[in-house]
Amino acid sequence: ESCHVGMESTHQTADGKTDKTLNISCVDCHGGDGTVMRPANTQPGDPAYEAAKRRAHVAPKFAEIWQGSGIPERLYTTWLQEDPAFIRFVNPTDLRVVDIACGECHGEIVRAVKKSMMTHGAMLWGAALYNNGAFPIKTPRFGESYNYDGYPQRLQTVPLPTEEERRFKGILPFLDPLPRWDVAQPGSTFVLRVFERGGEPRSEVGLPNRFEEAGKPIVKLSPRGLGTFLRVDPVFIGLQKTRLLDPMLSLPGTNDHPGDYRNSGCAACHMVYANDRDPMHSGPYAQYGNSGQSFSGDEALQMAQKRGERGHPVRHQFTNAIPSSQCITCHIHPGTLVMNTYLGYLWWDNETDGEWLYPKRQRFPDPKDEVESLLRNPEATSLRGLWSNLYPDEENHMGMKAGQNFLERLWELNPKLRKVQFADFHGHGWVFRAVFKTDRKGNLLDANDRPIDPEDPDKWRKAVHLRDIHLEKGMHCVDCHFSQDVHGNGKLYGEVRNAIEISCTDCHGTLTKPIRRLRDLVTTGPAAPERGTRLGVRRTPFGEEQFYFKDGKLFQRSMVVKGLEWEVPQVADTVDPNSDWAKRNPEKALLSRLAKTVQVDGKTWGQVPKSEDDWAKLAHLSNDLATDKRLQAKTGRRAMTCVACHSAWVPNCWGCHLPMKANYRTRKLHFEGEELRNFTAYNFQTIRDDAYMLGVDGTVTGNRIAPAHSACAVVVSSQDANRQWLYYQQQTISTEGLSGTAFSTRVPHTVRAKETKMCADCHVSDRNDNNAWLAQLLLLGTQFANFMGRYVFVGEGEEGLEAVAVAEMSEPGAIYGSSLHELAYPDNFRRFVSGGRRLKEAYEHPTPAYHLQARGEYLYVAKGHKGFEILDIANLPNKGFSERIVTAPVSPKGQRLFVKTKDARYVGVPTTQAVDPTRTRLPENEEQPIHLLYGFLYVADAQEGLVVIGNPPGDPNGAGISTLLDGNPQNNFIRRARLKDGSDAFNPNGVLKGARFIKFVGIYAYIVCDAGIAVVNLDDPLMPRLVTVIGEPFLRGVRALDVQFRYAFVVDRDGLKVLDITFPDRPQPVPDAFVPVKDARRLYVARTYAYIAAGKQGLVIVDVERPDRPRLDQVFNANGQINDTHDVQLGIVNNSLFAFIADGKNGLRIVELMSPRHTPGIFGFSPKPTPRLIATYKTHGEAIALSKGIDRDRAVDESGNQIAVFGRRGARPLNKAEMQRLYLRDGKLFTVPDIRKASDVFQAIASGRLMPPPERRFARR
Repeated sequence: ESCHVGMESTHQTADGKTDKTLNISCVDCHGGDGTVMRPANTQPGDPAYEAAKRRAHVAPKFAEIWQGSGIPERLYTTWLQEDPAFIRFVNPTDLRVVDIACGECHGEIVRAVKKSMMTHGAMLWGAALYNNGAFPIKTPRFGESYNYDGYPQRLQTVPLPTEEERRFKGILPFLDPLPRWDVAQPGSTFVLRVFERGGEPRSEVGLPNRFEEAGKPIVKLSPRGLGTFLRVDPVFIGLQKTRLLDPMLSLPGTNDHPGDYRNSGCAACHMVYANDRDPMHSGPYAQYGNSGQSFSGDEALQMAQKRGERGHPVRHQFTNAIPSSQCITCHIHPGTLVMNTYLGYLWWDNETDGEWLYPKRQRFPDPKDEVESLLRNPEATSLRGLWSNLYPDEENHMGMKAGQNFLERLWELNPKLRKVQFADFHGHGWVFRAVFKTDRKGNLLDANDRPIDPEDPDKWRKAVHLRDIHLEKGMHCVDCHFSQDVHGNGKLYGEVRNAIEISCTDCHGTLTKPIRRLRDLVTTGPAAPERGTRLGVRRTPFGEEQFYFKDGKLFQRSMVVKGLEWEVPQVADTVDPNSDWAKRNPEKALLSRLAKTVQVDGKTWGQVPKSEDDWAKLAHLSNDLATDKRLQAKTGRRAMTCVACHSAWVPNCWGCHLPMKANYRTRKLHFEGEELRNFTAYNFQTIRDDAYMLGVDGTVTGNRIAPAHSACAVVVSSQDANRQWLYYQQQTISTEGLSGTAFSTRVPHTVRAKETKMCADCHVSDRNDNNAWLAQLLLLGTQFANFMGRYVFVGEGEEGLEAVAVAEMSEPGAIYGSSLHELAYPDNFRRFVSGGRRLKEAYEHPTPAYHLQARGEYLYVAKGHKGFEILDIANLPNKGFSERIVTAPVSPKGQRLFVKTKDARYVGVPTTQAVDPTRTRLPENEEQPIHLLYGFLYVADAQEGLVVIGNPPGDPNGAGISTLLDGNPQNNFIRRARLKDGSDAFNPNGVLKGARFIKFVGIYAYIVCDAGIAVVNLDDPLMPRLVTVIGEPFLRGVRALDVQFRYAFVVDRDGLKVLDITFPDRPQPVPDAFVPVKDARRLYVARTYAYIAAGKQGLVIVDVERPDRPRLDQVFNANGQINDTHDVQLGIVNNSLFAFIADGKNGLRIVELMSPRHTPGIFGFSPKPTPRLIATYKTHGEAIALSKGIDRDRAVDESGNQIAVFGRRGARPLNKAEMQRLYLRDGKLFTVPDIRKASDVFQAIASGRLMPPPERRFARR
């Protein structure tokens, strides 16, 4: 104390206790020599003072790192290698040494925290390993924990959980450290060709393999077994070397960006750091800035304060008044729940308003800066942007000099920005944008739903920032998540919500059980104790009761801001027209009552249930978790989580590219911390908030209907030491064969009072204008978020095929000539434009190609009279190969992927995602089976009809085409399937003559043929069954079709026509749904627009928001340049949408349909396209067909068959019966009025759509 004069008391409790009254001295916690006194008349910096300081303090093992008094940047495993005595000195709350300090008084909490999910992080590791096929068990088995000496250790739940607790409570028996990545055997990635058996010893430096063929390098990762050399699983590498959710509580924050300043252990939360200047996020700490500096009264820190040293808490003082900004130091990532949504923020898309964030002069960081920057921010696009802080002397595209600490000052740009507003926190070095209220066309709306002029200088003040309503009331995270939620309960959990004890109903009550007494405030969530935790006894850090009643109303006081309080509305009061709350909020009460009491007939409402039989009549079952489980068992229907309706938006990450490079030598971020080759960047691709989706929640949380989101649609790449791409932008497959394009149910933390979900957000509207919206809600997908990748495959008939490079290979993968290309690669863009916007890089193959489809490392090709073939495209990006596309990399004795047919015109794949229905299943994973339909390919042959491609079940080479996914290069043989009737093609009575196109609608194949559209049931793919044929007079000369939820959009010789496929086995023509198009050839439907390849007309864009009333939106042909269109496919890159057009004799065209720079309303669900031609490739032959991209927004098919993996055990998309409950009643379509305000309710009653509620007073009104 002779040195630390003026330092505030570390312990300052509401009852007045301090360090002194508690008899706690510095050395009791920190260690060191407390007998050393400050020499008289000395100041910090004086030699005598510094000498005394060295005697009193504990010396570090790595003195060169500790140059100041703040926590250094990015310590990671150096922290674990430090002397525990020094760790205790720097931070006595660190989990290695916490028992010595905090544990003396807070032992139970300390023991719980050591097993907390915030410590072990099992949720992300478990999901990443299972979703990408690296580990066979869905329940997490690995977590992070260290002993006193810094060595990894196993965690165990004591006593061991029972089987019932494991399944229904999600309690784990143990968690082990991650296995070393260099011996981890590959799982899903085993299906990639470089992981296959075989190959010769690879060349080494100074020891070349003289038998290596020129133009055909040896690329196999090991001539030995799995787990040897580089034949190891890259998922394990990424988890240990790439900053994902790291660091967790065992390590201090990286302390290098706003949003990254914190310590380890207890101090990570209870010692507040300056991370964010927004008062809504930081409360009273906002005044201290965002750069982790000290504002302590401690004289010993004066020098650190003067030089602006970072890595210090605001004060040397523990607090329970923890602002949300402290929580956001961790919770900003899909693995840590993306809780920045609570604040109303989402990752920036690396494009919108990018003219302010990219240098106008293209920069290339040197290797040292590149690696250093990626360690700070693993997202590689930042290397080209000013937010990496690498280019302080550069100007942005607007002519503004970046200056020092550009990222830290980014918030100050907000007044100048046109389309986005940025947050002041930047964890991981990332940029976050605010989410605002828009309509589905993207128009910015004010609080009264009136459009805001984009040029209005006051628009950001008028706009509605979609923060959670609880935040707007003043609630920080700690005002809802109390002691057990943040500390844990000493048990291990592998899913985040399994460890949560609070639920919405604990504070807001239910429809029939309001909270009327403090003793009713009891937790009931999944991790709540048997009788719940009593919340009514809690007190704030300021000594007041946290909850209290006043005039019969429940109020809650803030844990962070003294004097702030708010009323806690009761659900029961919102449906009682006589309640005080309803009288104060009549419109809200009316809408709430309708939503909560409407019955399954869709008309009766207003009656509060009095028994479980009454509950069973309600359309929306929603109660506390235990009651919901009983209601589900009683009714056979799914109950709903509160947030299924009460969420304004969800964050969707439509894709993430993880490229691993061998020439990056970096440290492991966990465990031993060795420095080894290989590093994987973490490049999110398309981040949007425009789509809302529903799924079935996990087993522990009751399998209720809950919001779902795209969690991590991963594509992976790997570059070897010779800078050869061994694989590039490849999909992953989850352990049991579902696509690695992962989805997950979640609690979005975007609760709003007005911007919530209403009737027409989940049911078919009376206006029939939400078909696309519902397609996405049900996870059927809308083809809007598709991923084309760097290479677009073009079929040229008898002239062969070409793979055209359309994008930059580095991050961001901007399409050549696009708006993003101009921002991120200005020099490359100028050269491209000056060269006539001509694409130059392409790789050809001479085989005929009338249609083609790429999936994984294979290209399926319909070759007309030469049959069907699967080509190998594994080495397409590999510069070492002279022939990039081959029929086989080995002799025909090891691979034969050719099937003879008479006239193959089209290759039908049930999904463009990589799935494998033949994999072994473990019951404990609780996964649905994958329909066998997905194991085969389907060829439309103009003479033979439908030809099924694939081996029969039980074949030694594997069923279907699974032989291509088993990692064995010796059995790659496929054949034409022998159908169960003994034939080898399906063409009953010749009805499929002229077959030329296939579209899958669940288990049904809609086959275009001379007769029209034949609907074939493929529930058993080896026993096809003709269901019906739709032909003349309605359809004449059908060319193609596309499908979206309840409608099929068909192009024939007349133009665009529509079929109602509410019942896919009984498609019905929609009268008067017609748009004439002279020469419509193919089409692509994305959300509310149909894009038609229309020959000489070019690209015809039709508005199909109301499918029964399609209307021409525009015709685009780039002033006549696009005049021979045969096919069109769409793909999205960052925040721009592109059309790839097979333009016949002109070759491949690329049209930018939407971009932040050129498209008003870019953040809408379906903005109006603003097409412009940006690039052309002149093909060798006529471009007549294109390969479709990966459907990244689709998790289930129209028959309810799951395609994509879901996080959380027991979670899944809705099945067919659950989907149909949203739009069928008694086997017939039902629709709902679009009710948004009270007047809509009265109008619905007047029209007979709703019955009046029971009370006569309302009826008279």
